[in-house]
This record gives sequence, structure tokens and C-alpha cells, in this order.
Amino acid sequence: MIMMWGILISVLMGLYGLMILRFMRGWRLFSQGPSLQISSRMDHEKPGLLLTVVVAARNEALRMRPLLDALAAQDFGLTYKGRWEVVWVDDESTDGSAELVEDFAIEHPDLLWRVLRRDGSDSYPSHKKGAVAMGIAAAQGEWIMVTDADCVPGLGWCSAMTAALAGNPTVEFVAGPVRLAPCGSLWQKSQAVEFMSLNAIAASSIALGQPIISNGGNMAFRRSTVLALNPYADNMNHPGGDDDLLMHRIVLAFGPAAVVFCSDPRAMVDTPPVGALRNFLQQRIRWVSKQSAYPDPWVSGILKAVWLMQALIAVGLLASFRGGSGLVISWICLGAWCIKGWLDGIFTRRAAGFYRIRADWSLLVLTQLWYLPYTLYAGFMGYRGQFEWKGRAYKT
Repeated sequence: MIMMWGILISVLMGLYGLMILRFMRGWRLFSQGPSLQISSRMDHEKPGLLLTVVVAARNEALRMRPLLDALAAQDFGLTYKGRWEVVWVDDESTDGSAELVEDFAIEHPDLLWRVLRRDGSDSYPSHKKGAVAMGIAAAQGEWIMVTDADCVPGLGWCSAMTAALAGNPTVEFVAGPVRLAPCGSLWQKSQAVEFMSLNAIAASSIALGQPIISNGGNMAFRRSTVLALNPYADNMNHPGGDDDLLMHRIVLAFGPAAVVFCSDPRAMVDTPPVGALRNFLQQRIRWVSKQSAYPDPWVSGILKAVWLMQALIAVGLLASFRGGSGLVISWICLGAWCIKGWLDGIFTRRAAGFYRIRADWSLLVLTQLWYLPYTLYAGFMGYRGQFEWKGRAYKT
């Protein structure tokens, strides 16, 4: 029994170590890549809108004003005034969000704003992906950028994210950096470190030509491409995946070179950490629930293998209560857990500079303590596909 556990854990940890080393190589490729700038190839005389920013919002009246101000201040509008728009999709809000956006649009008549109100009568499902799809269909811009109502981009966000689309006709999808900020409590700072590692994995995997995940709080793509692919047609029953399911469909259609991760620091988008633990878990369960919809089984296989490894470590740690051989197994799994935390920490600290987040080892150790039980719970519940989000109950 002890030998079997030792061999199994050693094999899984060896594979995990190789994966982290590969992510480190991907991060090095990403970090050394050129920063994307607006290309002179953009056709200034071409009629019509260049860009549409789509925001799908539900009951964000208390948190959306920073985004509205940030959109109004974009430097893209200074150079290409009148050539971009904002399509705000109000997803059946009950807090007066739509009225606030309409009032803001009246206060800024130099900007093109449209508010689409959902009331349950349209043909799109009642979740974020349905709202995003509705916004894409209504958009008039050649390029589309998507963010969330509680996000806050910098002034050069639109310019930075559309640079690749403007300068390279082979690029169809641009993923962007997202970080949790501002963070005050220790719990929020620990969330920020964990969230940053996920976003860094997205950048690394894209740089390696094997995209895994993306983030719907910051992405850009060509409208004509998405309309032609209709990427949500066979996964609209999944509330999540407006980001990485779209990215994977583009990879299948055009190859991994069609997807890039924006390395321009101006593209950074801040989003607030989740407050209550229950809301945090429900968010992550929603993320996990879409795994069965990934068109590439390799991606789903990696995520399941990592979950299995952590489940075995957790079971091995609990084996100490049996005493005897269980105690030996527990020490083996404790060693594996420490090695995993060390590997995760090295990768996370390498990415911390780009995101301007402190990643002290004390904070990384704290993050590992809650990361194991949370991923096991969220993974199990995610496979069941039952959760609540934004006041709605879902069953996928």
C-alpha cells in the first residue's frame, strides 16, 4: 500500500512539475515578447465604427461608476473620436443600473452609448453569456472588446488591446491581463495571488501555443469572425465560458497563432475581490462547470488530472488518523503538498512583477492552505453543475 501510494504520488507530482516548468517557459516567452502598440496600418479613412466595447451587467449599480468614468476617459476616443461605441447590455437588473447608464450617456453626448435592456423576452438565455452574445450581435464595430461592469481599465486600455487586431490580420482573439484590486484584508490579498496565478497561466499557455484559459473581464476579437463561428451555439446551456470557450473555438478554426495575450501594461484591468466565502465558492463552481464544454479534450484532461492529484494528496493527509502505514502515507503526501506549493510559489513570484502584486512566501503559504480544500470542493460541485450566481440558480 505504501509503495503504491509513493509511486502514484511521485508520478503525478513529476507530471505536475513538468507542467509548471513548461508554464515558466511560457511566461518567459510572454515576458520577452514585444509590447503591442497601435499600428500605422490602421485605415484612418475607412468609414464606419472601428470598435465596440460590450459590457454585460446585472445589478451593478453600486460598483459600475468607475468603469463608466474609465470608458469615457479612454485615449482611444481622442485619436478616433466618433469611431467607437459602448453597448451596455443590462441583464434584467432590478437596482436601476440601466437608468444610471442612460443618465451617464446623456451627460457625455460626445460618446456613442447604447443600452440594451433584457426583460426575459429575447431569444438569449438568462445568464452572462446570453447577454454577451446579445451585445456582440448588436455591435457595429469591426473589433469588439468585452469587460465586466465591476472592472476598471486604465486610460490606454482600448488602444493597447486593439493593437494586435489593428496590426496583424492573422490575430483573431486578444486575451488581456486582469488582477484583483484594491485589496485590503489578508483574505483579499491571498485571493489576488491565486487569481494572478490563473491569469499568468493564461498568458503562459497562449505564449506556448496551447491556450488553456482566458478571462471575460478583458478580451478583444474580430466581430466578423465570431459571427461566422457562432461559438456559443452548442454550449449556451453553460452560464460560463463566454471567454475561454470562445477562445478555444477560434483556436480550432484558425490555429493557436490566432490568439495572443496582450503584454502592454496599459491593458491591465482591475476587478474587486469577492467578499464573502460563499460568493467566492459559487464563482469558482461556475468556472468549473464549463469544463465539459471545452472543445479540446486535452484541456479538460489537464484540469481533471490536477484535481485528481490534489484529491489523492488530501486523502493521503487524512490517512494519518489510521496510524501505522496511514501515517507513512500521510508524510508522503505532506511532502508532495509542500513540493507543489514550492513550485506554485516560484511561478507566481515570477509573474508578480508584471501584475505589480506582492507575493511574499508567507502569503503564498497561506494561499496554499485554503487552495487545496477549496479546489476539491469547487471541482466536485462544478462537475455537478449546480450553483447560484447574481441571484439566479443554475443547473448545467
